[in-house]
Amino acid sequence: MVFTRDIRIKVTQLQFEIIKNKAQLAGKKTIASYIREVITKEDFSIENLVKEIHTMIVQEQRLKKK
Repeated sequence: MVFTRDIRIKVTQLQFEIIKNKAQLAGKKTIASYIREVITKEDFSIENLVKEIHTMIVQEQRLKKK
């Protein structure tokens, strides 16, 4: 059985309109589905950048040892 929970936040009328417009632009049918996607979406760009830099440094060190 799936249980859902309500989360309530207060926003100004302007903030509500902005959120509503962003949801529509994102193609979402409801504001709730848009907000769920936005807050649960994980951004790994920084982590990926750090891993890429680490790999480059390790490769460079290996080349220097040869």
